[in-house]
Amino acid sequence: MTLGVLTELMAQAREHVVIAAPFLQAGQGLSGTGPLSAALRAALQRQVRVDILSTGESLRSLNMTDMVSERLTFFQPKANLECDHLLGCHAKFCIADRDAAYVGSANLTGPGLATQLEMGLLVRGDVARSIAEFWSYSVDIGLFVRVAAPE
Repeated sequence: MTLGVLTELMAQAREHVVIAAPFLQAGQGLSGTGPLSAALRAALQRQVRVDILSTGESLRSLNMTDMVSERLTFFQPKANLECDHLLGCHAKFCIADRDAAYVGSANLTGPGLATQLEMGLLVRGDVARSIAEFWSYSVDIGLFVRVAAPE
C-alpha cells in the first residue's frame, strides 16, 4: 500500500526525504494524525531534512504549525506560482536519502491513501539516485521554487 511504503521511507530516512504530490488534504496524509504524519514528525525529530512539493492550494490546506522546523522546506512548481490554475507538476514521488524512492499514482488525500486503487513502484540503488538527481536538477533550474511555510 502507498501509505505503508511512504511511512516506511520516512521512518528509515537518516538525512533527507522529498515527498511530492499535487493534491494534499487537510487532516489526511502529512497533516493528519495517522501514520504518515507521525513518521514525518519522527523524521524531523531525528533531524532529517524534509522537502514537500505541492501546489499552493494544497500546501495552504495543511495544518502543520506544530511541525515548524528549519529542516522542513516547502516547494511549489514555478508554473503553479505564476497561475494557481496550473498544476505545474502532476508527479507523485518520495525519495529517502537517495537510496530508495517511490513513484506512484496516489495523491496524499484520504481517498488516494485509503480507498482508491493506486499503483506505484518502490525502487532502490541507481534508479533511486537518478530520481534524487532529477529532484535536485529541477530545483536548480527553477522548475520547483522554495516557498514560505503555509499559514
